[in-house]
Amino acid sequence: MTEPTAPAPIDQIPFLRLLGLVQDDAEPGCSRLRLPQLRAELCNLLPAAHGGVLMTLLDVAMARAATSHPDAPTRAVVTVEMSTRFVRPGRGPLRAEGLVLHLAASLCTTEAHVFDASGARVASAMGTFKFWRAPRRGID
Repeated sequence: MTEPTAPAPIDQIPFLRLLGLVQDDAEPGCSRLRLPQLRAELCNLLPAAHGGVLMTLLDVAMARAATSHPDAPTRAVVTVEMSTRFVRPGRGPLRAEGLVLHLAASLCTTEAHVFDASGARVASAMGTFKFWRAPRRGID
């Protein structure tokens, strides 16, 4: 079996670059992300981080944890399902941490949490991801 290739660096994903997301080093099966600046256009009327921004942080943290696991069959995943809980408004710089809970041949169960600068939990999620193999050229 060939070794899975590394996932694309986060700054090569246009949407994540638009948000200003930064990936920090983490142990295999875990991830650490930062949103160093919560710009006004990423906020709701409270003002606090828009729920879609928080869900993106959670989704990416879980996906990055899954693809970093040493036993992952590929370095690409798609979200199958995600359950999110919003705890408090997210203000200022935010950080997300993801963790693999269970890894199987084609699916991975994960969790993630978003924290504000004081360390208070802003949101949490659990998710299931399917390992994705790119289709062969010429085949849909």
